[in-house]
Amino acid sequence: MQKPVVKAILFDLDGTLVNTIEDIRRSLAHALAGENLPSPSATLTKQVVGRGLSNALKGVLSSFGHQVDENRFDQLYQAMLLYYREHYAVYSHPYEGIESLLVRLAKQNIPIGIFSNKEDGLTKRIVSSLFPTYSFVWVRGLQEGFPRKPDRSGIDYFCRKVGIPSEDLLYVGDSEVDWQTANNAHCSHILVSWGFRPKDELLALEGSVVVDTVGELEDAIYGIQREGFTE
Repeated sequence: MQKPVVKAILFDLDGTLVNTIEDIRRSLAHALAGENLPSPSATLTKQVVGRGLSNALKGVLSSFGHQVDENRFDQLYQAMLLYYREHYAVYSHPYEGIESLLVRLAKQNIPIGIFSNKEDGLTKRIVSSLFPTYSFVWVRGLQEGFPRKPDRSGIDYFCRKVGIPSEDLLYVGDSEVDWQTANNAHCSHILVSWGFRPKDELLALEGSVVVDTVGELEDAIYGIQREGFTE
């Protein structure tokens, strides 16, 4: 098999490698129950994720037109985190074909990392649980003092770790946040349409590269242009 056209790959987690939406939805529902609010739908949950769990909770509360003060919000957020930490991978699972793709990439000795806006501890636990036999070079979630996406700091850190310029990195995600992150870092990107954003929203992003299947993603990694890619 030919070599990848990039020297390293950094993946988003939620909606890209792993379908986490149901566990997130139930965690949000647990917090909302404290305000006697209904559980959010999967559709609403997909709309609010991508910028960290705190912002997801803010988004859901806003969608219900429900305001709370800062102290109460912190209580609800902690309740959500506690629930999620105890139920972080009940329904979550890798998307079909992802595990096989990672195995094939590993045989090429290409450095692969994960960069998420989810809390760092949760990110690492989900990755360890769902990819127990795969060794990522770097796994990082949201940490205090470390800028969240779309800030480019995470990409710069990963590139320094593996010893490449950002121009040699491919960033793979599923949202406008990931698209902006790659643009900010001046690295190539691929957006997957099986994640948490509608395909038409991804296509509306200027210069976006969108794939519909893991097969198309793998082709793009190896520089194979086939029908189905959208640029």
